Amino acid sequence: MGEHRTSELRRAASSRAFTLVELLVVILIIMILLVIALPRYFHAVYIAEVRDCQSQIKIISTASQAFFARNRVWPASVEEMSRGTAPPWAVGVPLDGVPECPFGVPYHLVPELQDGSTGVPAAGNPQVGAMVDVGEHFDGAWITATRHRE
Repeated sequence: MGEHRTSELRRAASSRAFTLVELLVVILIIMILLVIALPRYFHAVYIAEVRDCQSQIKIISTASQAFFARNRVWPASVEEMSRGTAPPWAVGVPLDGVPECPFGVPYHLVPELQDGSTGVPAAGNPQVGAMVDVGEHFDGAWITATRHRE
């Protein structure tokens, strides 16, 4: 009787267990899903960071216009528009702090001139705005996302 009961227990245990082939199939399915999903996930994260950077550029541009409207002078840097680092004469500083790009790229303000170029203002070509410059830090995907957003 004891032997019969032991064989029944073994059969019951083996019918509940997974075989090696079943486990390999499950692992293969999980790996295929990861191969498909991970690139899409990282691309979505990258696009979110691009859009975050773009929105911060728009915020800085709007803040520079507000700074000019209040102080009648264009800001020389992003830090000049920020509380804590603004010059003592600045009125109504529009930014709470210096924004940080998710890519670690510093934002720079470049004088926008009347003729549409950027550079140093002159008597015949005064400054009419401040453009945010991020330099050559971004690749084609960032530029494509920027154009798509506009």
